[in-house]
Amino acid sequence: MHALAGSTVTVSKRAFLRLHRSHMTLICQELAALVFTKEVLVLSTLTGKVGPPKRQLDVAKVQVTTDAVIQEFPQTSASDVRAVIRRKCNNEQFNQKKGT
Repeated sequence: MHALAGSTVTVSKRAFLRLHRSHMTLICQELAALVFTKEVLVLSTLTGKVGPPKRQLDVAKVQVTTDAVIQEFPQTSASDVRAVIRRKCNNEQFNQKKGT
């Protein structure tokens, strides 16, 4: 297991080493999929306040994911990372509705 950004949140070391590091959005989306289950991404939002009530993503895990991405891409802002995580949730929700 690999601890993210010096935290207690861990992911598979093999999966972490296989993350695409060519672009911030790729590593962020893939890392979010490692930190959160697909079900959690489908049933949650960053704030928990959108449309029909949804759960809020674990704030500590969102922060650790943000920190880990910023370690790889120091020029990236936290708001950029949060936007990608938000988009990842939306994509997973859309894919579930679509039936994939």
